[in-house]
Amino acid sequence: MEWFVKQALACPKTGTAFAVVSGVRNLNLILWYRGDYFLHKGNTLSTTAFGIVANDRKRDINVIHAFPFSPSLWASFSNNIQCPGNTEPFIHGCTKKPDCRFKHCPYGAMPEQ
Repeated sequence: MEWFVKQALACPKTGTAFAVVSGVRNLNLILWYRGDYFLHKGNTLSTTAFGIVANDRKRDINVIHAFPFSPSLWASFSNNIQCPGNTEPFIHGCTKKPDCRFKHCPYGAMPEQ
């Protein structure tokens, strides 16, 4: 099954991420996941017998939970997850890095000195 990523959030406190995905018949889900690849808006995601494939490459993505999409639930996540890249995806530096649990910033930001 193929899914299209519509929105994404990174949670620096937990080192996990959330993505709104849309599938067949406009079925929308919120995926809560952990992995070595951060899903961005516009990415494609497929489930295969070998695991999860993102943008035609096998990725180490572990789906923790899938929620039915609800605008109020997504708004709650958006309002309560504090990552500078969630609102400004082209950031260069990040003041949250000392407390961030991601090994590498999902948005490519470097720690501010």
